Amino acid sequence: MSTLKKSFFTKHRDSIIAYSVIGPFLLWFGLTVGLPLIAGILLAFFKWNGMPVMPEWVGLDNFLFFFKSPDYLASIWKQLYIGGLCLVFNISLSFVLAMLFNVSIRGKGIFRSIYYLPNIAAVSATAAVIVALLIPHGGGLNGFLEWLGLEPVIWSYSGGWMVFWIVAFYVWRNVGPLAIIWLAGLQSIDPTLYEASKVDGANRLQMLRYITFPGLRSIAAFNFIREIIGVMQMYDIVLLLTRGGPNGATDLLMYRIYRDGLQSYNFGMAGASSVVLGLLTVMITIVYLRMFTKEAD
Repeated sequence: MSTLKKSFFTKHRDSIIAYSVIGPFLLWFGLTVGLPLIAGILLAFFKWNGMPVMPEWVGLDNFLFFFKSPDYLASIWKQLYIGGLCLVFNISLSFVLAMLFNVSIRGKGIFRSIYYLPNIAAVSATAAVIVALLIPHGGGLNGFLEWLGLEPVIWSYSGGWMVFWIVAFYVWRNVGPLAIIWLAGLQSIDPTLYEASKVDGANRLQMLRYITFPGLRSIAAFNFIREIIGVMQMYDIVLLLTRGGPNGATDLLMYRIYRDGLQSYNFGMAGASSVVLGLLTVMITIVYLRMFTKEAD
């Protein structure tokens, strides 16, 4: 019997060691991610306010209410619209910064650190600074406008301005990490390709189109998927800056899920909205991957 056990261990030695290493992580992942995910999906089919009573089974009623409600449908559109603006500007600006970081200049490490620092700072602290700047009377921005001889602006009353500040704040916080990823991709491209293209008479735009972009194809796929997931989960900036205002102009679906679950204690609708948002994120990601693989072919 001992010989049989010994031979089994010898035969599966690598697998046993591997599972013993990743086992604690899988257990932690299952408890902190897997179980809450399953619970959230199940809640979508129940009506429950968090009280110590049995949840009431309602089937698909939460989903039907979701798609019949103009408020929830509008929240989807705002999530896509504002999230799309954040994605486009963050991808574009981070790529430009990566191109600048890739230039050989003295002190470039300092500039890379400066652009990465906002991502390290607590979102609550940085959002408090933005809120202080936007105060109608006595705020930093209106004080600057008055110094220029211009009329002060009541920022919180304008949906367009608050969308602008959400996008600006998101890009300011997240442009640094994305630029570093772009930079890693740029530095992985063989420099001899650029040297050969110069010999052939290619200009900078041609090198960018035929060398840089193809060389960054896999990095671009990663960055786009990362940003799609990030903007579809965005709610903390809305919570701290606008709270969905003014007049619901920034009422993202993710923020509505927060309100349903933690303010209204309507866990059934929060679960249904989470399922819809999750499926929408997966669909957008799949569409992008199909487009990406089609272009690669």
